[in-house]
Amino acid sequence: MNGEASDDKPMVDDGDRARVDRFESAYNRIDREMQRILDEPREGRRRGYASSVRQIANVRRHFGRHLDFLLEVGELRNALIHNRFGEVEYIAVPTEATVRKLESVDEELRKPTLLRALAAREVVTVESTDRIGRVLSLVHDKGFVRFPVRRDGRIIALLTASGIVRWIASHDLDTCALPLDAKATPETPGRLDAQLDSEHGERIVCAIASVTVGEALARDHRRDEFAVLSRDASADDALSLWTRNPRLEAVILTEHGKATEVPVGIATATDLIKLLDARA
Repeated sequence: MNGEASDDKPMVDDGDRARVDRFESAYNRIDREMQRILDEPREGRRRGYASSVRQIANVRRHFGRHLDFLLEVGELRNALIHNRFGEVEYIAVPTEATVRKLESVDEELRKPTLLRALAAREVVTVESTDRIGRVLSLVHDKGFVRFPVRRDGRIIALLTASGIVRWIASHDLDTCALPLDAKATPETPGRLDAQLDSEHGERIVCAIASVTVGEALARDHRRDEFAVLSRDASADDALSLWTRNPRLEAVILTEHGKATEVPVGIATATDLIKLLDARA
């Protein structure tokens, strides 16, 4: 609170009143947005501010870091509104730092970061009948390590590079290792069995390239660790999914969040960590 007291009433200057106005405006915007998110009021009932804050913190887990601050804001707002000395004098005045933080929280709540702003836009899908040789060529050429798998036009699983390695490791590699007579040709693109150092007579696992994606998926322990969201989903929506399931490998974006649609983006935990670091 600024100024000297007179007749036991705090002196409030124009700067104080301006901060109070900004504080109340940000508070009201936050309150309205919480009601909208929670689809309130229902049947004439309106959820209280504190209850809304706790519910939003539960729905948007990362937003929960503001829980204590927003609850304290609610108490300060009640003091401003209900404990005034007349029409213009206040029992307490928020600091500039408090107002700025509240405005920042308001901005984050009303304009959440869209997940597609963080997600990779180039998504390569594979069919369950595709050969692993094609997948590993994509790993080599593009650096991708996660591939949504489609069957009959629907996303059914996620194939990961680690899943392919697990499939390889599940076999007796000595029985699969055969010598080759020739090097790669333009007619055999993407074939792993086309690599040979003839001088040293190296042996390689020749059967891998012809295995289907469906076969490799059987050994991929992360094949079901994915979720599908709409292209308009927020980063906080994805954070909530990861909070509930830390094993989640990726979130796949489609137009309306349906597995029957073509992926338009893919986000990983690493993408969201960058956002958290920016917010810290």
